[in-house]
Amino acid sequence: MRPPGHTAPIRALRTLLTGALVLTAALGATLLPGAAPAHAAEFTVYTDERAVGQPDLAQYGAVRATVAYDAFHFTCDADGCYANGGALPDQATFENDIRTYVGEFGGDSTAPIVLDYENIVVTALSGQAATNAFDLWKNELIPWTHDAEPGAPVGMYGYDWQTANNTLTQQLHQDGLFDFFAPRAYTGSTQTAANWTSTLKSSVANDQALAPGQPVYPYLSPQFTDTGASMSGTLLASEISQVQALTTGAVMWEPSAAAAADCPWIEQFAYIMGQLTGTGSSGPLSVTATVPNTCVVTRGGTTSVPVTVTNNGTATSAATVMRPVAGPQGITESYTSYDVPALAPGGTWTTTLSITVPAAQTDGSALLEIDYGTGFQRLTVIAA
Repeated sequence: MRPPGHTAPIRALRTLLTGALVLTAALGATLLPGAAPAHAAEFTVYTDERAVGQPDLAQYGAVRATVAYDAFHFTCDADGCYANGGALPDQATFENDIRTYVGEFGGDSTAPIVLDYENIVVTALSGQAATNAFDLWKNELIPWTHDAEPGAPVGMYGYDWQTANNTLTQQLHQDGLFDFFAPRAYTGSTQTAANWTSTLKSSVANDQALAPGQPVYPYLSPQFTDTGASMSGTLLASEISQVQALTTGAVMWEPSAAAAADCPWIEQFAYIMGQLTGTGSSGPLSVTATVPNTCVVTRGGTTSVPVTVTNNGTATSAATVMRPVAGPQGITESYTSYDVPALAPGGTWTTTLSITVPAAQTDGSALLEIDYGTGFQRLTVIAA
C-alpha cells in the first residue's frame, strides 16, 4: 500500500469537475462561494492519517478510518499459513493489534477498517496456498476483526482488477465476512490517464459483479507512487470525480503536505471538500488572498497576506467589518484594517491579514476563514 517517499476515505458532487476545472479555493486565487448539491451524501471520502505532520484531511470534512498494516507478516503456502514465518497469533493478540491501529488512526466505532495483508490476498496466490489463505481470512482474520470492533465495517486492501480465484474472493464477501472492497487506485508519474481509468473501471466492475450492493472504496493518493512527488490539483480532482461516478466512496491514504509543491493538491482538495460537505465559501463578496510562497505560512511566526475584497454584484454592497477567526491548533488572525466600506459594483478594498502559527502547531495544513461580516472565504495554508 505504501508509495515510495511516504511515512506511512466525505461527501461530493458528480458534476463538480466536469468541463474545464479551475482552482477557485486556492491561496493566491479568487475564492468562490459554493453550495453542496442535494445528492452530496451519496459519496464519502475517508482519510487514513496517523503520523505527526500529516495534513489532517478530517478538518476539511474527510472521515477518519483505519488501515491495519501487516505487523504479523502473514504468508501462506501449500502446507499452511504463518505469521513471521512461524505460528499464527491467537485471537487476543490479533484483536489487540486491530484495536491499536484503530486508536492510532482515530476513527470512531463505526469507521471502516481496511486489512492490508497483501501477501495473503487470494488473487496473488494459486492452488492450495490460495485455499489456505481463504481459510485463514474466513475462519480467523475477518471474524476476529469483527469481534475486536463490532460496529466497524471490514474490508481488504487489494488489486481488484486481478481476477484469479474470484470464487474465493466472492465467498469472502458473503455470510457476514467482508463488508466492502478497497482496491488500489494509486497513480504513477508516467502512467497515462487512460490506463489509470481503465484499471479503476476494471477493479470496480469486478468488485460489483462479485458482491452487488457492497461499497467500493478505491485507495487514492495525491502523491505519485514511483517518485513521491505531489500531483496537480487538476489531476487529483479528475481522479476523485471519476471514482465518484463509479462508487460511493474513496480513501485518501496517508498523504503529505509540507512544502509549496504540495499546495495545488491540498488547495484543490479543500475546495472539493467545501463543495462536497456544503461548507464552501459563501456571501456577496469575493476575496483574493495572496500568500507568499504559494500557500506556505511560517510555523512559529507570523505571515502577512495581502487581501482584496471585491463586489462582483450589480448593486452597492453594505459596509461591513472583517472578523478574525481562530484557526486549528492555536492559529490566530488579525488585520491591519477592519472596516470594509460600502462597495459599488466592481469596487475593491484592501487590507493585510496576519496569520500567526504557534511553534507547537503540528498539522501539515490548516483550513482558515476570511470572514468579512456578511460572508466568508475559506483559506488553505501549509505550515512549515
